Amino acid sequence: MSKSTRAKAIVRYAAAPLGILLSGVLVLVASQAAFSAQTSTQSNTWSTGTIDLTNDHEGKAVFAVDNLAPDTGDSKDVVVTYTGDYPSDIRMFATSPVEPNGPLARNITLTIQRGTGTGASFAPDQGAQWTGTLAEFDSIGSYANGVLGYRSPGSVTKTFRIAYDFSPTGDTSELMGKNAGVTFTWAAETTA
Repeated sequence: MSKSTRAKAIVRYAAAPLGILLSGVLVLVASQAAFSAQTSTQSNTWSTGTIDLTNDHEGKAVFAVDNLAPDTGDSKDVVVTYTGDYPSDIRMFATSPVEPNGPLARNITLTIQRGTGTGASFAPDQGAQWTGTLAEFDSIGSYANGVLGYRSPGSVTKTFRIAYDFSPTGDTSELMGKNAGVTFTWAAETTA
């Protein structure tokens, strides 16, 4: 076979694949759009708010009475402050009771009022009072059963005036050498 016949045969056999390849490149280039557009939002984020509940006796006893004698009593104010980003329900209850059903707890009467201000400027909220024995208060051991609840639409400060009275009647011999105690606790839970 001569060189020219051979060159003609190569061109004839190569022309078909080369044509297919060239037409593929043309289709690819032609199918890309000449115009385009795009839009997007700013970065989307999610975060949660906070709630906090404190009192001015944090970590300290409201009462620490030794040698309690009949016909004695006292009262003190505890200022509770709620700060938060959500409306919340705040309630008071008992934790860590000491001898909750003992004779001393049954003979100490508590009166707790919720209001504003302290000392001589204390003003009780309408109908916001709980009265009962220390034993009865000790049985209120959870937020669900809490007393003197109030709803806070935002940050708020409330005063709880806590008074005790020890005025037993009858034979008091069973009360000598006894102990009773409780931790006053407040909790806040957000509302929908």
